[in-house]
Amino acid sequence: METVRPRPAHRATRVRTLALIGSLLMPAAASAQGVPADTHTHSSGEREVLLAVTHEEIPSKVLHVTRDVSIWVPDETGEGTRYPVLIFPDAEEKVQFRSALANIQFLINRRLIPPLIVVGVPYHANRRHELSPPATGTTAKTYPMAGGADGTMQFITDELLPWVDAHYPTLPVRILAGHSLGALFALYTMSTRPDVFRIVIAMSPVLTWNDGTLATQVATNLVTDTHHPRTLFLTSGGLEPPIDEPTTAFATRFTAMLDSAHASHIRFERRRYSRDVHEMTPLDGLIDGLRMAFDPIVVPIDSIVGALAARHVEDASTLRATGDTLRTRYASGAASLGIPTPFPEAPLDILAGYALQVKQNDLAVTWLRENLAHYPHSSNAHESLGEGLVATGDTAAAGAEFRAAIEIAKVELTKSTSVLVRAQQRDVMAAAQAQLGAMHKG
Repeated sequence: METVRPRPAHRATRVRTLALIGSLLMPAAASAQGVPADTHTHSSGEREVLLAVTHEEIPSKVLHVTRDVSIWVPDETGEGTRYPVLIFPDAEEKVQFRSALANIQFLINRRLIPPLIVVGVPYHANRRHELSPPATGTTAKTYPMAGGADGTMQFITDELLPWVDAHYPTLPVRILAGHSLGALFALYTMSTRPDVFRIVIAMSPVLTWNDGTLATQVATNLVTDTHHPRTLFLTSGGLEPPIDEPTTAFATRFTAMLDSAHASHIRFERRRYSRDVHEMTPLDGLIDGLRMAFDPIVVPIDSIVGALAARHVEDASTLRATGDTLRTRYASGAASLGIPTPFPEAPLDILAGYALQVKQNDLAVTWLRENLAHYPHSSNAHESLGEGLVATGDTAAAGAEFRAAIEIAKVELTKSTSVLVRAQQRDVMAAAQAQLGAMHKG
C-alpha cells in the first residue's frame, strides 16, 4: 500500500515505516508488500523539469507599472486542493529564490509543511526604495531615496494577492518571508497590515532603521493587537554584528513584552545562526521558519506507528483511539493556523497499513474509505482501499479500486512534467497492476 498525500510520492516513507513494523511484529504479521523500483529511463541529453515557475505580468494601478512575478505551484494539483500562499520579495536574486523553492519542495515532500504556492516578487527599479519604510533621523540622511514600502505593500496586499486568489486555488493563509531589507519590509507589513499575513519569517532584518524607533513601534503594535493571531520567526547570523546585535536586543525586549502582557495571540521564535554571515541566513532561516510555523499540523506518523509496533499493539480499540487523538491534535493545529483542510492522506494511510498488518482489516477499510472520501482524485487512495478490500475478501470491489487507480495514474502521467509526481504515479500503477495480476492468478 502506498502513502500519498496531495504532495510528492511517499512510497519510500511507507516502505521504511512498514519495514520497521515488520522487524518488530511477530513474523506472521510482517507482510509488507515489496515495491518495484522506478524503472523509467531517459535518453542521452533529455532534460527533466525539477522546478518550474510561471512568469505573470501584473498591472498595478498603485505603482503605475506592470510588475513581473514568478509563481511556483506544488507538484500536487489534485482537484479541489487549495494552498497557502507564500510571498517572497527579492525574487530577482535567482540563486536565493531557486534555493528557496528547492527547500520548500523538500519540506513538502518530507511532510513537514503543507504544499504551498510561492509568489516571487522582484523589485522593479530600486530595491532600497521599494522595500524600505519611510525614513527619519539619520536613516533619512543616509538613504534619501528610501520610503517606498507602503506602495509595495499596497501592491502586494490589494492587487497581487487578489489576482493570485482569482487565478489559483488558494487558502486564506498568507506567509511573508523576507531577508535583510525584505525582512524589515515583512515586519513593517506585519505591523501595518495585521489582517493580511498570518505568518512572517524575517531573516536578518535591518532593525536599526530610523535609529531603532521602527523596531520599537513594530514590537508595540504586535503585542497590543490581540485580534490577529500570528506567527513570527526572526533570525540573525553571528557573523553579521550590525544586524545580529540589534536583532538580539529586539528579540529580548519583544519576548519580555509578550510575557508581561501574557500574550497568547503570537507564536514567536528567534533563531541565531552563530556561523552565518548576512548572505547565508536565508538558507537555514526559511527552512526553520516554515517548520516552526507549520509544526502544529505535523503528524509524526512514522514514530507513532513505530511505537505501536514496538509495543505489539494489535487491538482495534487502541488503534481507533490513536487515530482519534491524531485527528483531534491536527484539527486544533489547523484551526490555529486558519487552515480548513481535512486530515492528511498519508498519515491515515500509514495507520491503515499498520491495521492491515495486525489483521484489523475492517478498521483499516473504514480509514481507507475515509481517505478516499476526502481525496477522491488520488490514485493512491483508490489503490490503498483496493488492498484493504482484498484483505476483507471483497475482491470484486477491490478490482474496481485498482482499475480506478490505474486510470487516474495514467491521466496524471500524461498531464504532469514533475519527476516526483510521475514517479509517484508509476509506483501506484505498478502496485495496482501487481494486485490485479495476483487476483487473477488466485
